Amino acid sequence: MPFVIVVTISCAVLGALSLFAATVAETRANRALHDSRSCFVGDGNPTSSFFTHRARHDRLHRLTNQLLILSAVVSLAATGFAAYAVATF
Repeated sequence: MPFVIVVTISCAVLGALSLFAATVAETRANRALHDSRSCFVGDGNPTSSFFTHRARHDRLHRLTNQLLILSAVVSLAATGFAAYAVATF
């Protein structure tokens, strides 16, 4: 039975870490989006750094979504293991 408790705690910690990583990734994605807004010349002609910042934003935003999905799955697993541990005792 200690195995279930260890797995539950590990899932909870992994969920918290993935939420923290998603927060950091989303902050960096927003920063890249903000930086891309200042990459224009003249009447709104984008420079090459605009596309670089937009690609970075898109990549980080996809990473954020994947980390949030991981956090949700791991949290559900922790809840399931905790319910199993309570039911068996």
